[in-house]
Amino acid sequence: MRQFVITIRNRIRKKLRKEGKVPSVVYGKTVGNEGLAVDAQAVDKLFRSEGRNAIINLAIEGKKKYTVMAHDLQFDLLKGNVRHIDFLEINMNEEIDAVVPVILKGAEQVETGDTVLNNQLSELTVRALPNNLPSAIEVDVTKLSIGDSIRISDLAAAAKDYTILGDAEDAIVSLSYGSQETAAPEGETAADTAAEPTSTDAAE
Repeated sequence: MRQFVITIRNRIRKKLRKEGKVPSVVYGKTVGNEGLAVDAQAVDKLFRSEGRNAIINLAIEGKKKYTVMAHDLQFDLLKGNVRHIDFLEINMNEEIDAVVPVILKGAEQVETGDTVLNNQLSELTVRALPNNLPSAIEVDVTKLSIGDSIRISDLAAAAKDYTILGDAEDAIVSLSYGSQETAAPEGETAADTAAEPTSTDAAE
């Protein structure tokens, strides 16, 4: 649990960001809907160390503390830093749905030569009590052979404290041969081959 003292300010978002703050909102059954700003370095450090599903003890000036999680994060596509956060008030005794990143374990052992891992699902939605939410789900790919895949159903059986949502047959990752470029005939370059007209072009 982390505690942040939040200062509510009536300033434009651009100015808040220049001050090292992240414009945010918190909502829930008891808190209602409150606009606020949080320290950018503090939340960045928190998410890096504990993941985006970290449980936060949020203290708003003049009000009581609220137990929250980051429900939605908006990022700066160029800088990669958080630009806006939607905090959701949670009940520690009630299950919630959360998005969890997928981490492939042993990828370097199977991606050799012309084989390639196809990571179809980089995130999974899980349902659990807040304290049981995983920060990430590791998927061991070291035993995959060409044509093999790991599906949600393969992970669901091993999940003890949480439920993985989604179609059980959806593939998370698979192993296949990499695409090979077609070689141009001897004496011709790829550009020469691409420039040759098709039968349809020649008829026009």
